[in-house]
Amino acid sequence: MGRVFSATKRLAFGAPHTRRFYIVHAIGQSLFPFLYPKPAQEDTLNYDRVGDHLYLPSHKSAKELMQFETLSLAIVLASAFVLFVATLTAFFSTSVLVILTALVSLFYLVFMLFKLWVVARSFRYRMIDYTPEELAHVTDEELPVYTILVPLRDEAEVMEQIVKAMRSIDYPEDKIDLIITVESFDVATREAIERVGIPANWRVCILPDTQPKTKPKALNVAFREVRGEFLVIYDAEIIPDRDQLKKAYLAFREHPEIGCFQTRLDHYNYDQNLLTKLFNTEFSFQYDLFLPGLQSFNAPIPLSGHSTHFRTEAVRRIGAWDPYNVAEDCEMGTRLYCHGYRTGFINSYSREEAASTVMSWVRQRTRWMKGFIQTTIVHLRHPAQLVEQLGSIWRALVFLLLVPGTVLLNLLNFFSFFILLAWVMTGAETLQDVYPMSILYIASTAAIAGGFTFVYLNLIALYNRGRFHLVRYWFLTPLYWFLLAWATLRAIWQLRDAKHAHAWEKTEHGTHLSSSS
Repeated sequence: MGRVFSATKRLAFGAPHTRRFYIVHAIGQSLFPFLYPKPAQEDTLNYDRVGDHLYLPSHKSAKELMQFETLSLAIVLASAFVLFVATLTAFFSTSVLVILTALVSLFYLVFMLFKLWVVARSFRYRMIDYTPEELAHVTDEELPVYTILVPLRDEAEVMEQIVKAMRSIDYPEDKIDLIITVESFDVATREAIERVGIPANWRVCILPDTQPKTKPKALNVAFREVRGEFLVIYDAEIIPDRDQLKKAYLAFREHPEIGCFQTRLDHYNYDQNLLTKLFNTEFSFQYDLFLPGLQSFNAPIPLSGHSTHFRTEAVRRIGAWDPYNVAEDCEMGTRLYCHGYRTGFINSYSREEAASTVMSWVRQRTRWMKGFIQTTIVHLRHPAQLVEQLGSIWRALVFLLLVPGTVLLNLLNFFSFFILLAWVMTGAETLQDVYPMSILYIASTAAIAGGFTFVYLNLIALYNRGRFHLVRYWFLTPLYWFLLAWATLRAIWQLRDAKHAHAWEKTEHGTHLSSSS
């Protein structure tokens, strides 16, 4: 109760009717104990923990998703939603299906307007950038030690590309602390490392044969050996700009309030096949229009899984990564913000390999959506504390739209496809009772205007990158959204038990090396 009292005191000190406010707050806390963590759940970190290498307290991790707070909150939210729908049904004297249809249409409309607002702000946002002349003035003596973490698993095919990309980075070799992590059972990758040969200052960290076998667990194992003042993660297939580390160093030096910097992502195999073309279209919008716009909101940002640069001390203070969250990047962006760290954006590219087969893409996107759900559950365990740490209800709403809102949108897209199919096959009369005229206007605006808007914004992003030949595939965007909906359903199904909830469906790399393109 002491934690609750301290939070209440911060909120109510100096305000009128303080005693009345405290009484109401205390009653709410007693009725809804999930609002704040218990005093025993203090945010103590344990960097001596081995095995799963979970340094966070258990209530901050996705290790056990269905905790008491989660179930309590779910019951309260479900009851409130049922009561809300019942009230609207009685007030408007209509059916439950009509009310649900109206709420879904309204959600689509709000999501569309939110994304438009974000994109509109992106045109005024300026990424942090440095000219070659400014970078030339940076001396080797002033540069700090910079750690590069390269987590590998079954990456023998791209080992030569990894070494070439990392050795091409323009940074003093004696100040690069590069750590490669490899699973103990991954003999092929270990042999490829020996065959290719790595510089003497690079280190290979053999991971313990323990659960969970995830990328964030590998990062946590390596983090205990980090030497650099700053660190960055480069996945197996990444080719960063040569000057990226120097740009990040200057950005950190000039912006001490920022805990991490994101970079722009692109694909070097975007022309490999139809799927990679659509994937690259999505990335162009995400990293040229949407994420830059989000930066201007001063709100928590879902980070990228690689090429994000961190202050090492910031990572240490927040407890590093959650080894049980399969979208550790998304979760960490929110946790950094809750600890007072802000995110910046530097104008530097990292190029990666786009998933080139449907199943590889679906597995990758399943993992991302599963991690979004895990992140939602973890950060909503104590919703009042989340709002307090984010600083405002507005930032909490941004989190809800970006993380659980994205999952919900994908699910609604899946069912919307079947509703559209039913309308085409049976005629409008079948759905007339569910879509009365007033709701039909909202739904049509959200579907037609929203779909056109998002496709058009994707085309703008392609034009900005000079990918004019990809524009012709715009009409296939709805099929891409259907794949995304399918991946989201797979993610929900995999959360049915602990074995599948934390399973890391690895993305296949190296297909571009044997492609004729």
